Formats: sequence, C-alpha cells, structure tokens
Amino acid sequence: MSRFDEKYCVRLAEINDIDNIMSFIDRYWSKGHIMSTNRKYFEYEFLINGQVNFVIAIDRDTDTIQGIRGLLFSAADEEKRDYWGSIWKANTGDGNFPLLGTEIRKRTDALIKYRYNLGVGQNMNTTLIVGGHFKKETVRLEHFYRLNPDIKDYKIAVIDPAIKAENAVFSDTTEAERLYDIGEVRSCINIESIDAIPYKDNWYIEHRYFSHPWYDYQVYGLKKNGNTGALMVMREMEAEGSKVLRIVDYIGDHSLIAGLGRFFGRMLTDKGYEYIDFYEYGFEPGYLKEAGMRNKYEDGDGIIIPNYFEPFVQSNKELMGFFDKGLNVTIFKGDGDQDRPNIDRGI
Repeated sequence: MSRFDEKYCVRLAEINDIDNIMSFIDRYWSKGHIMSTNRKYFEYEFLINGQVNFVIAIDRDTDTIQGIRGLLFSAADEEKRDYWGSIWKANTGDGNFPLLGTEIRKRTDALIKYRYNLGVGQNMNTTLIVGGHFKKETVRLEHFYRLNPDIKDYKIAVIDPAIKAENAVFSDTTEAERLYDIGEVRSCINIESIDAIPYKDNWYIEHRYFSHPWYDYQVYGLKKNGNTGALMVMREMEAEGSKVLRIVDYIGDHSLIAGLGRFFGRMLTDKGYEYIDFYEYGFEPGYLKEAGMRNKYEDGDGIIIPNYFEPFVQSNKELMGFFDKGLNVTIFKGDGDQDRPNIDRGI
C-alpha cells in the first residue's frame, strides 16, 4: 500500500456523507455557498437514484473529509454518459498531501463508468492548468448576441454607439415550437439517437430543465420541412429593471439555428428583451450570423454582455472549456454547473 493509501480512503460519497461535504464546501470552498447552505438543492444536483455524485478523500486517522470532487452526468446510461466536474477542492493544510486534489481526480476513473470527461468553467487559469495537466484540449467559448432594435437605453448591456442593432429581413425557414414536458420532447424528436459529445438523453433534459426547482427554462423543438431536428433551451433573466433571453443549450442539427432570424426578432420585440445571447463552442459561426447574431469578441471592448446575474455584475466574462484532444464536442452555458443559482432561495 502506498503512503497515500495508508493516509486516505478515496471513494464515492454516500448519503450520510452529505452534511460533511456541505460543511467542507463552506469551510474550504466558499463560505455561505449555496451547496453548503441548501441541502434540498444539493440533493437535486448530486443525489441521483440514491447515489451521491461526489468523490471524497477521507483521512483514515481522523475520519474526516479532506478533499472533494463533484460529478455531473449528461445521461442516465452508464455506458453512454459523459460527465463534467463540479466543485473540486482539497484541504492542502493540516499535513495533507500537496497534490491531494490531483490524486482525487486521477482516482475518479476507477470509481465511475463514463465515456468522456469535459470541463466548462469561469476561471481561465484553473481551466488552463487542469487542461494542461491532464493533456486536454483547452478552448474559449465564443459569445454571440443579437440586440433589440427597439431598445434605446440599455440597462443590462453596455453597447458601443457604433454597433447598431440589425433591422434586416431574416430567414424564417426554421419553426420553433415550445415544448412543456419530456413527453412532448419524446413525441417530436428522438434526442437519444443524436450522436453528440456530450451525449444528452431524455433523463438529462427532464432533470436538468423541466424539473429544475427554481429556473423556468424554455425548451423549443426546432423544425424544418415538418421534421424536428434539434432542441434549443433558453432562459429569461432580469436585472436593473430590464430583461434578456439567453440560449443555454442546444442538441441536434446546428444548421437549424440559421433559420431562426425572424423568431429571434419576434422574441426581442414582443418580450422587450435587450438582447439574446449564446455562449457556445462547436458551432459554425455562419449559422449564428445568418440568424442575426454577432460575435462579441469581434466587436471590441466597447461591448458588455454580462454573464453574472445572481448577483448582477455588469462586466464581461470569458467561459473556458476542455475535453480530450481530437474529439468533436459542443459546449454551452447550460453545461456543467455554469447556469446554477448562486443565491439561496430557500427551497
């Protein structure tokens, strides 16, 4: 037995570990973090079919948690599912091994079944370090947006006066149909036949979007010539007495978004949104531009399309991602834990 294994037991968490994990998050990750204060929300995210999806390192002498790593799965089928890492933290003091967190990550593979591990996060330095250490491809998500031409005084966005909202006639070749439950999804599209990385199934769509305890996600089936070829998920957000609409997920034929130009225009004008935005990696930019969207990174520093709404912070934020080299992947704002509440609403 190695010195490491003499000191630590690394295993999947159990239900009776939840309180200790929450206390560890509060002490070592972030004081007052929602995952340390709201057990019901913790269980929604990480307690799936009786399994607590955390890998934990237990000090054998003190029987205390010294490191954790949360896991979020994209599907129910262990043979097909991919996963994103979530909260990942080790106590590097108290005589612990300096690379305890890295060792937890290495030992995850022996504890779970999955196809691929992907990452999406807001900390560029951490993403680059993790991606480099584990020989992953590291990328920046693109950030597209489309402005409402009727808005003159932006409260959420900051817009360079040189940037004008598009008022052109856009394509209307794709129909967007609102779907209200997983039964309606199943009736119009077989998403489980879509060969994508990450692989997302009906369980994921129902749990992640329709059953979310706080957020009201809008799920649309995208249809062309009578056939539904993609799902698009959106969420309305409010701040400063104004509101925006954000695309947070997309599964299926990417080309269908090109035909949503008029749909996006109607959403903007009918609902009074300042803009629609979309963090993504893996799309052909031409599809998004055909729908009237602009790439924020091509428009310079005079544009602010915020990412933080809880609490609201009027600044830009890059999102980074990583994955195994050579894979054809898509990454969105809704993946992993990037579209998670930061404020405890007391469910």
